[in-house]
Amino acid sequence: MKGKRMKKQFSSIGLAVLLAGAVMTTSGCFALLVGAAAGAGGVAWVKGSLEQNFDKPVADLHKASQRALRDIKCVIRSDEIRRHVARIKFEFDDGEKGSIDIRAFTERSSKLKIRVGILGDETKSHIVLNAVLKHL
Repeated sequence: MKGKRMKKQFSSIGLAVLLAGAVMTTSGCFALLVGAAAGAGGVAWVKGSLEQNFDKPVADLHKASQRALRDIKCVIRSDEIRRHVARIKFEFDDGEKGSIDIRAFTERSSKLKIRVGILGDETKSHIVLNAVLKHL
């Protein structure tokens, strides 16, 4: 008798967890949780781009990105910076192209987005990010 009651209790808990998960993913709460994790300084791989939020202004991230690309022997093909946005297009020595986009959230915080290749090369994107982090 005790075993049946325990089995029923576990199946009820499992059902509740499953329903809560379904509600979260369909209502957008899941995306909110993922975004909050990325906003806390975490690195996120999103649709072929590596993204990280920083408590740094656009100008600081731009300078660090330029220095990082020089360190890893990438050729900078174009470089634009405005007050709240910066974009650097670069090329690795093997010919693979990439870009770094920086967008301001506030005057003191920005999002850095790195994309290498057409579909996104996560390994090379991490190489670029690690080089940028060394200059911050």
